[in-house]
Amino acid sequence: MNLIYLSYVLVFTLICLALFLLLKLNPFITEQNPLKKRRMDLVGAKPKVTERISIRFETLFRQTRCTTRKFVIMILISVAGGFVAGTLLFDNTSLAAVMAACMFPAPYFYLTVRSSTAAREEIEGLENTMSIITNAYAGNDDIIKAVETYVEEKNRYVPEHLRIPTPFDEFVSEIRFINPNVEHGLYRLAAKVKNRYFNEWVKTLILCHHDRRLKFALFPIIKAMNDAKSMQIESDSMMVKVWRDYLMTAGLMFSVIPMMRFSNAEWFSLLTRTSIGKFLIILMLLTALATAFYVMKATKPSNR
Repeated sequence: MNLIYLSYVLVFTLICLALFLLLKLNPFITEQNPLKKRRMDLVGAKPKVTERISIRFETLFRQTRCTTRKFVIMILISVAGGFVAGTLLFDNTSLAAVMAACMFPAPYFYLTVRSSTAAREEIEGLENTMSIITNAYAGNDDIIKAVETYVEEKNRYVPEHLRIPTPFDEFVSEIRFINPNVEHGLYRLAAKVKNRYFNEWVKTLILCHHDRRLKFALFPIIKAMNDAKSMQIESDSMMVKVWRDYLMTAGLMFSVIPMMRFSNAEWFSLLTRTSIGKFLIILMLLTALATAFYVMKATKPSNR
């Protein structure tokens, strides 16, 4: 009886296995998105890390109308100010040098907060831009001509000396005069505009460059971007408030040290002269720097 039962189980198992093989069913493999798979085949056109960093700073300078020279001067001023403040605060050269090093990325934080207004203005008109380019591309099946149509329409009634270059103007110029690789140009375009929906739209454009039948997948992305616009405005309005609260908290944290200097000189000496005290101060400075990066990441809108 047991042998017959085992035979039935074995036959049932073999039949199930045969059905899985014939129908090509595999419960351990997740279904792959064909669009995502196509994107993975195009990763060779992505910009390198150094190029993405360069694009990030170019975008930041464009949005804040800052130049490289001004940025370098801001870094020197922040480092010098950090060293002077550290000398006055800790009365120790080594701790002042650490504080100067921690103040090195301060201009980047400042420009990031300052660029939020310009970035919001760019993104507010981004939906209309994407819609114009998508409609033009649906009609002519040419990405470059579609972007050129938008650029010409945008600059038609604006005098040449008043025109402000946008990432789309730069895209056309790069394709025409620098690098004719459309995929690479689109990746650079996506890196210049920090928006999740725009990034998805550009990736779909890259797929359309290889298969024009996918061009109708561009319209749902624009609709989804319109639905998320109100959330984006609320997130941007909270950014300055969060930074203000963070700076107030950091200021209160470091204000304890000069108060200790005048209220209890012995404790201040232990804090700034001993190895353990210096370690605690360095830990405070590094914590303040790390939390600044965290605040910058946390205040980034969810659709960017």
